[in-house]
Amino acid sequence: MWWAWAGDRPFGEVYGAPEERRWVWGMAVCRYESGEVYRFSCNENWEVVQDSDHANEDEAKAGVPGNYDDSRVRWVRFDAAR
Repeated sequence: MWWAWAGDRPFGEVYGAPEERRWVWGMAVCRYESGEVYRFSCNENWEVVQDSDHANEDEAKAGVPGNYDDSRVRWVRFDAAR
């Protein structure tokens, strides 16, 4: 539903994760067919390094972890038609 990319430096890191999976470059908010909404934090290859469930997409976008630089997060609506 939504995605954000950090640009030239990561948004932050997942503490305690292995070095190759620590840095968060992208985030995505997705809804499963069941209706569950998740925010995924991803490395530079869009591989998931952390996920969290949320009540809705607005909560998922607003709930960026405090150890990430949320001032740089610019959510973009995913357009499946492109």
